[in-house]
Amino acid sequence: MSDRLLKLLKRFKRTPKPPKQISFIDTCGNTLFLLPDGGSIVITAISGEQNVKECRYVTSDIAEIGGTERSLSAFAEECQRTGAAIEPEPMPEIYQGYRIIRKMPVPDNIIALGRDLDNFWRYVTLERSQVRDDYDYPNYHTEGWKANTDFDKRVLEWQRGKPPRMVVAHRLKDRGDRCEA
Repeated sequence: MSDRLLKLLKRFKRTPKPPKQISFIDTCGNTLFLLPDGGSIVITAISGEQNVKECRYVTSDIAEIGGTERSLSAFAEECQRTGAAIEPEPMPEIYQGYRIIRKMPVPDNIIALGRDLDNFWRYVTLERSQVRDDYDYPNYHTEGWKANTDFDKRVLEWQRGKPPRMVVAHRLKDRGDRCEA
């Protein structure tokens, strides 16, 4: 190649773009933290319930939070109005092939909802004593579209003082097991 062509190639050589960052702000516009595109946040409600939401960069003012495009300033206002706290997820909590995406403290226990790492639509509800650090292995399998409703029903039963009847399920290799209470 000629020197002239090499100079042109160097001149127009593309430099890699830095990864996009989502800037979460408070209601005054101050930056709380930066989150890389595709990262997750933990939203903690006043009740203690924790939700993990995956975030995608759309523009500098808009992000997709949990699958819904939201203005970051409107999201900050909503969090302040409801008393919710947000923080970046430090490290995803994984339990036996399930990523924990929701947690709710109930009397003497914690109920958690986990999503299967290999199958996006497969969820499991877990129960853990607040004394121990380990979950009782899955007591209820469900499909994606009704997972949050089932989780909320179980939390409500615990809050009313009637622990739901749990059935322990063993994970099969083909993941064709289905266990309902």
